[in-house]
Parts: sequence; C-alpha cells; structure tokens
Amino acid sequence: MKLLLDTQCWLWWFAQPERLNQEVIAQIADESNELWFSVASVWEIGIKVAIRKLPLPEPIDTYISSRMVQLDMRYLEITAPHALRSSALPLHHRDPFDRMLIAQAQIDNMTLVSADSIFKQYSDISVLWAAN
Repeated sequence: MKLLLDTQCWLWWFAQPERLNQEVIAQIADESNELWFSVASVWEIGIKVAIRKLPLPEPIDTYISSRMVQLDMRYLEITAPHALRSSALPLHHRDPFDRMLIAQAQIDNMTLVSADSIFKQYSDISVLWAAN
C-alpha cells in the first residue's frame, strides 16, 4: 500500500507516537508499504518553524532528512497536475497544504494517513484514520 502521511501524523510518529492508533503504527512499520511525505508538508513545517509555532530539537534540514532516512520514506514532489487538482477540489478544506495532500492522494492513488476529520468529506480518497 502507498501511504501518504500528513504533516501532523509524521510529526506525531517522531515526537508523540502515543497519539497514533495501533493500526497506523502497524501500517507504518510494515515494510511492504511504501511511505511517502509530501514536499508540501516539508514546506508547511518550514513555515511553522520560521514563525516559531513548531520548535525542533535540531536544524530543520537535519531533522527532516534524518527522519526520512529512519523511516525509509520517499518525498512526493508537487507537480502541475497536483496544483491544478488542488485548486479544483470542493472547498470542504481551506488549508492549502491539506488540499495539496488530497490532490496528491487522488492523482497518485495513495492512502492518506491523517487525524483530520475533514479529509473524510472527500469520498474519492482512501483515508487511514490515525488518531487514538
């Protein structure tokens, strides 16, 4: 299965794993699954670090790259089709980063791992509920 972790779940995995349910922990740990992290999430984390809403224990580039290696994750680049799909989505969700994740999950046929209940309003994506 191709799993696209949203920003919050990715951060929880490393800083607060107890917030993730057992199914998500098992799926992330399952080496037969492909783990993906959107460049949109990297951008979102960078913004939160810059405005001091998200303190990290080390520089952001080191923090992200070392954890990507730790989980053997791949980056999902943003493409023009992703951007176009994101702008055409129904306005259930207004967060541009989350809208990008929805578009990427649709186009790349991925299961979105999230604790954001608004994602469930998009019936054409598979969402793996992450919260305990």
